[in-house]
Amino acid sequence: MVLAILLWGLLFWWSPSGFARQVTLEWDPNTERNLGGYRIYYGLASRSYTASVDVGNQTSYTLLDLQEGTPYYFAVTAYNINQTFESDFSNEVSVGVTAPLKAQLESPSEGSFESGVGLIRGWACNVTTVEVEIDGGQRLKAAYGTPRPDTQAICGNPNSGYGLISNWSALGDGFHTLRVLADGVEFSRARFYITTFGQPFMQGLSGDYTLPDFPRVGEQVVIRWSETQQNFVIVGASVNSSTSQAALTPVAAASGRAVQENPTANSFESGVGLIRGWVCQASTVEIQIDGGERLKAGYGTLRPDTAASCGNTNTGYGLPFNWNSLGNGAHTLKAFADGVEFANAAFTVTTLGQAFLRNVPPYEQTLVNFPSTGRSTTVRWSEPHQNFVIVGVQ
Repeated sequence: MVLAILLWGLLFWWSPSGFARQVTLEWDPNTERNLGGYRIYYGLASRSYTASVDVGNQTSYTLLDLQEGTPYYFAVTAYNINQTFESDFSNEVSVGVTAPLKAQLESPSEGSFESGVGLIRGWACNVTTVEVEIDGGQRLKAAYGTPRPDTQAICGNPNSGYGLISNWSALGDGFHTLRVLADGVEFSRARFYITTFGQPFMQGLSGDYTLPDFPRVGEQVVIRWSETQQNFVIVGASVNSSTSQAALTPVAAASGRAVQENPTANSFESGVGLIRGWVCQASTVEIQIDGGERLKAGYGTLRPDTAASCGNTNTGYGLPFNWNSLGNGAHTLKAFADGVEFANAAFTVTTLGQAFLRNVPPYEQTLVNFPSTGRSTTVRWSEPHQNFVIVGVQ
């Protein structure tokens, strides 16, 4: 009887043409007197072999003309002299197989509704660059390396967050497809739906609306149109203690070379949002809230609108942030470029009493006479956004 064998070595070379690969396998010899030879099995999936070659009684063999850029899996068997018995597969070795990337796209998600100025966000472990591609267009570099303590156990470090601001209205109404790539490798895609008011950026609108029986029957929230966010934000809730608007402590952007865009002085913030802006030239952009720890923002995202001011376009910075974690009331944000403060804004946060509200029953409400008299807008609660998104305009 032939015993199982140990496949222990694998060497590989690429042919000069770059289109084919040569792989040399080596294994421990069997010692049975009735040994006849060995067979190599290989395929494109683990333990699923679609080809084999009888290599006779030798303990190394070179496979030729394997396709470059394709992963292969290999195992070896031994057979007796009469070829009436063949051993089990050896251990498996592979070439061109990388460990699965640990990464996630959190928003937008498959089938989600998006509106206004939104945030493409998620996390990826230990990569160099995260890029986003929408509808097969240009790949856009996302801000990467923002703190995500919740990924510490998965990634081995917390600086795994990525974010990219997007004005969904500029894409137009209807379904769109988004791909996310880490170091050039796609790890997620989602098909989602955008609702707009028919213009890339609405100006001059205002409006407050009370939404009854949310988040529970008998409670209510008040939402307000925010031009900066091109969406509604929560400015009041019966489930909270009262909030007070913060007073502005202005610090001008340094010589027009840096701008903090959100939050702005006296703005209202709610849900999961993006601290964002641009700096012409910096190695590091940091954000400090209420005098706490400085948090590193992702820096270097594409901002073509800053070309005239900065002489370059890779100036954007962003830091995804759950405003609910701060609690209700007035807060202050400072922004630093290479340690130098360039912006200071006081703003007000409104929460629904929890850091992340889950399992709320489906909720929609139609706002009459918005964006203009005779028209109406339908908003829907979105758990990933911890806010309302626009899902219909008539």
